[in-house]
Amino acid sequence: MNMDAQGHEANPKLEGEASPSPRGRPGRRGAEEKTQAVLELLSGKTTIDFLARRFGVREQTVEQWRQDALESVAAAMRQGNSKSSSERALEKELLGLKKAFTDLAIRHELVKQALEARPPSRPGRSAK
Repeated sequence: MNMDAQGHEANPKLEGEASPSPRGRPGRRGAEEKTQAVLELLSGKTTIDFLARRFGVREQTVEQWRQDALESVAAAMRQGNSKSSSERALEKELLGLKKAFTDLAIRHELVKQALEARPPSRPGRSAK
């Protein structure tokens, strides 16, 4: 095993893995790239130091991505199928809007029926 000056593996590249080549601005990574990096790390396809070099970030940053991902997974597992407070609030608002729409639809139908039941007014002369 080759070691670099800091005592890390000089080439931790695993089978089928691309060589490190930071893309774009170092340190600025989107959710997709972070997710892919964490998945590679958790599946054992690569190492933290290799990902840090590949993305142009510090090893602590990659470790934080991993920690954030694991916390999110744990929170999702704890939550299960229950809905978030924002989902519940939106459902409550939707129910209120459906009731208001139904009320307006009924009122519209009643006015329409009342207008149809009235005899047509006779054309008259306008008063001057």
